[in-house]
Amino acid sequence: MKTRMYMATLLILLCGAAFGNPPVEKEKSLSVRTFQFKYKDADKAAAVIKPLMSAEGSMSMQGASNALVVTDHAENMKQIANALAQFDSAAQTFRLSVRLVAAGRGEPGARVPDDLKDVAPNLAMLRFTTFEKLGEAEFEGKEGDAGMLEMQTGYRADFHFGEYDPASDSIKVSDLRVSRLTGPQRDQLTSLLKTTLNLKLGQTVILGAAKAPQSQRSLMIVVVARR
Repeated sequence: MKTRMYMATLLILLCGAAFGNPPVEKEKSLSVRTFQFKYKDADKAAAVIKPLMSAEGSMSMQGASNALVVTDHAENMKQIANALAQFDSAAQTFRLSVRLVAAGRGEPGARVPDDLKDVAPNLAMLRFTTFEKLGEAEFEGKEGDAGMLEMQTGYRADFHFGEYDPASDSIKVSDLRVSRLTGPQRDQLTSLLKTTLNLKLGQTVILGAAKAPQSQRSLMIVVVARR
């Protein structure tokens, strides 16, 4: 009788071992690394690496030392370190080209000046048929520089270079203001347009300044940023 009870108990124990839950795999450990920045601000670096971090990752800023403390898996940390190394670079130099074009709605078939043939098709989509260049100027400066372009026709463009974004290959141009010198002595500035742009390098952007969408004549501002 004792032997049968022992055998029954042994079978139950064996069955329990066979159908027991498998051992839980130990979670991968997190690593911590501090990044200190020489050229850029730590708070802006946080936005750069946020898409690269895992759900378990975290970060904290140290304002006094301009540093960012990052916690994440080791495989993510390599990508984060590479992204921050590209981000924390010395201010780069860029060129901003501004052309002003007087575009009118007149008789179709008017001759297009040679130096406006690259933008005439885009302006034609807005039903403009006549084009006259009112001025052109170029500024070269670094990230963070303020720029001013003056043209002999009395127009002027003021702006401020922001930071270059390597992810989108674009630079921010803040407070771009196009004005015209007016008055008997040309000593008064009349603002025609003010905006902020994120310009992809090499891409032509055309802005319009008109009293109404269907104005017969408009001032078109052609802007291009390059290295």
